[in-house]
Amino acid sequence: HMAIYLRWCIENDLMSMEFMDRYEETIERLEDDPEHTDLRLFIRDELSGKLSYSLFDGEGEAFAYYYYGDGGAPYFPADIDDYALKYFGAARYHSDEFRQEAYLFIPFNEEYYQAIAQVIEKRWECWKDQQFSEDTEPSDLALAMMKYLNCPCEYFPPMWDDDPITAAFGYAQRVGVREGFVPVLVAVNETLWETLLANSDPDSETAEDLSFEPTHVRAYRKKFLTMPVKDGRTVLCRMMEHNKADNQDKMEDATDIMDGFQSYWDFDSQMTVPLILAKIPVENPWEIFAYLPFGGWNDCPNTDSLMAVSAYWFKQYGAVLAVMTENTLEFVLPSPVAKKQAMELAKEQYGFCPDLVKQGPAAYSVGTLADNLWQSNVWYFWWD
Repeated sequence: HMAIYLRWCIENDLMSMEFMDRYEETIERLEDDPEHTDLRLFIRDELSGKLSYSLFDGEGEAFAYYYYGDGGAPYFPADIDDYALKYFGAARYHSDEFRQEAYLFIPFNEEYYQAIAQVIEKRWECWKDQQFSEDTEPSDLALAMMKYLNCPCEYFPPMWDDDPITAAFGYAQRVGVREGFVPVLVAVNETLWETLLANSDPDSETAEDLSFEPTHVRAYRKKFLTMPVKDGRTVLCRMMEHNKADNQDKMEDATDIMDGFQSYWDFDSQMTVPLILAKIPVENPWEIFAYLPFGGWNDCPNTDSLMAVSAYWFKQYGAVLAVMTENTLEFVLPSPVAKKQAMELAKEQYGFCPDLVKQGPAAYSVGTLADNLWQSNVWYFWWD
């Protein structure tokens, strides 16, 4: 992985003049035949097996501190691990075969380099253009919500490019399999805070000092974590009967395909809203709703229905809750559903959340929703 990083930096003119002069011959070989110039040997024999910040020019050094330095997101070694997960598949990656060092067994070839070079390029572009809000410290509300969550949390201030957020979420998904948690991005929002308390600690719902009674919250979570989960298909059928998608049996071309998370953007500032990456200590992803009781208002399903439906969708499609704001949920999947499944799934989603079609931001019909579903690995739900 060091050889890949060094090659990318050489090819993108991020090395110091001293490095360029001293290792001119190696650089020329790399330019003439990059695929067969093995920088692993160069790093071992000429650089004592390590990369130092002093090897880079000013811009290269600053980028290395950002991307290869303190272990925050994005983080180059974590991107290497993510590639290993995709390369070997989840079953092999998380098995004892590699002793948690799967990246060491990836074949070192041009395909590997080109795949990681694309990732580095994405991180580089984000880093060059990134802007943060002036206030980067968590607000009192953010601190209260993290206390309510009572699990490891990471705070993200508003930012122009969400690359650090999606990187941290992706890393947490991979690590959570081994460490026993499910990550979710939670918006810091007063309305969401009031909903959480209204469900789990109604006596504290109007507390102006952002206080709550932890014993009530723990009791609420225990109740829903220990009770049997309803049959999700049965729950969905009742919802579909109540919210029928009349005369919607044909897929229609969608004008906009869902690309990435949508709900945590403030479109006035063109930045993300303040977010918490919460590592929820549950075994199953649908149990997130016991920790974050989102529903039960207007036409939004209540906690036990949200758990039942999300359990069904996880078992059927691998869908996992990823983002929660005051009135939206977004699920992420390993890959989009098959095209032949999309129409029936769209009807399920309409029954679950009719506002998505009736008055949603994309002005969907059930047919265009179906066209979106087989082309995107993100599901979006919004309730008025």
